[in-house]
Amino acid sequence: MAKSPSAAADARALLLREKSAVLCTLHAGLDGWPFGSVVPYAVLPGGDPVVFLSDIAEHTKNLERDPRAALFLADPAAKDRPQTGARMSVQVRARRPEGDAEAAAEAAYFARFPDAAAMRGTHGFHAWVLDVDRIRWIAGFGSMGWVSRAAWVGEADPLAPHAAAIVAHMNDDHADAVAALVAHLAGLKATAARVVGLDRGGFDVEAQDARGTAHAVRLPFDAPVAGPEDVRKVVMSMVAAARKGKAR
Repeated sequence: MAKSPSAAADARALLLREKSAVLCTLHAGLDGWPFGSVVPYAVLPGGDPVVFLSDIAEHTKNLERDPRAALFLADPAAKDRPQTGARMSVQVRARRPEGDAEAAAEAAYFARFPDAAAMRGTHGFHAWVLDVDRIRWIAGFGSMGWVSRAAWVGEADPLAPHAAAIVAHMNDDHADAVAALVAHLAGLKATAARVVGLDRGGFDVEAQDARGTAHAVRLPFDAPVAGPEDVRKVVMSMVAAARKGKAR
């Protein structure tokens, strides 16, 4: 198992912060050869990723034959020296959820990727839940180990029960503050900015520039938060810094 007691929390922070990863499946038509390509993903409150796949996609055919797969992602900040940065290989078993579970998976995915909802009925796309079995977590040189499912699910995001209400509050009452944060943290002067997701590590925002182009923007917190009151304090501090033009 992983050496550091914070390994599960650190791995979860990376998974929540990023939005795409390499999904590797066992190819149904090529004798099980590994097959990988980039997929966007969302994360359920319990920590299991959700992908949205076409019925005719290679990955879908592969998962229908063998549900075992791996999701790989790495910290893009270390792209020039990737072996010094954090990275994780998530071993999963994929499944097509049904009923309420399917609705929950779709809601999580569409909250992160609103445009994907249009593909649901017209292009044969469906949500797949990637149930985490274990994770190979590497924090850098000499810091690595395995994170079990038991350790992983024990790190559920404490903001999950409050996220919808906080997102609605930010959009209804603090749209100007969201735009200020986008300008300060992402360097994008947005004509409109809408929060589309929240987790312990920060906000996901959909911002529109003067040309009408949409941008997906991540507004990270300085440190993971534990509850709604922490969000309020952190956001107040972030907004104050943004309006004063101070670097974080």
